Amino acid sequence: MPSYTYELLEPSELLSRTRSNLKGTGGVWDELAPLLTEGHVEYKPIRNNPMRSGYQFVYKTAKLNITMYFPEAQFNRMLELLDGENLEILKGAVQAAIPPRSGYFVNEFKIKGILEPPD
Repeated sequence: MPSYTYELLEPSELLSRTRSNLKGTGGVWDELAPLLTEGHVEYKPIRNNPMRSGYQFVYKTAKLNITMYFPEAQFNRMLELLDGENLEILKGAVQAAIPPRSGYFVNEFKIKGILEPPD
């Protein structure tokens, strides 16, 4: 499927930039920011096709659904600390970590826990 937007960041880079955006803001973020680098990101772009036949090209942003996965222990701690307001702050930090030139904006944002593999 051809892309009419720039490529997305590597998942680890997105988590690192998000952590940097939240680092030093105080409050719950002093504890949550370091946990972000232990996660995994899954992107699901919803792409626009600006190259339809017979239409003048108009640059549009594309929606991006993001799901973040964290090990069970980190997810449970995040669940305790993230209320509605803090979840919106985290979503904003993720959006700020995505370069504006990528042409994406965060549409759907989810955080899920995964079971850690047995030792």
